[in-house]
Amino acid sequence: MTNEHPMNTVQQRRMFQSAAVFNWLACLIFLPATSIASYLGFTPLMGNGPFEHVALMAIALLGYGYWMVSRDPIAHRGIIVLGIIGKLVVVVILFGHYFFATGMNLRQASLALVDLAYAVMFMRALKSLATAGSRH
Repeated sequence: MTNEHPMNTVQQRRMFQSAAVFNWLACLIFLPATSIASYLGFTPLMGNGPFEHVALMAIALLGYGYWMVSRDPIAHRGIIVLGIIGKLVVVVILFGHYFFATGMNLRQASLALVDLAYAVMFMRALKSLATAGSRH
């Protein structure tokens, strides 16, 4: 048995790095100035108001947090918890809008499936971190 912590596995580090890149790409795609979201059929989703820009900044900052977790998961355990909460809230909001409100198509709502997958992987990583901590 090695002394390496389970959260230090290459796969889990890459998972958090990919989560960071996913968030940063989402910011680029949904930034109204790029028009990428319109091209992909994700309209209407983001306007060009200050709250939309605040939301994009929050997404980008969480991406940076995921990158920090990939570098030192023990020190940044709280970011994993925030990521789980944030990803699950995105799922609820996007599917809630799809099923109960207007202006959301299935393509947009299905983006939440990626967030749901990350939330599950984050939960597994957090559990792995807690399990390893109880062994020491």
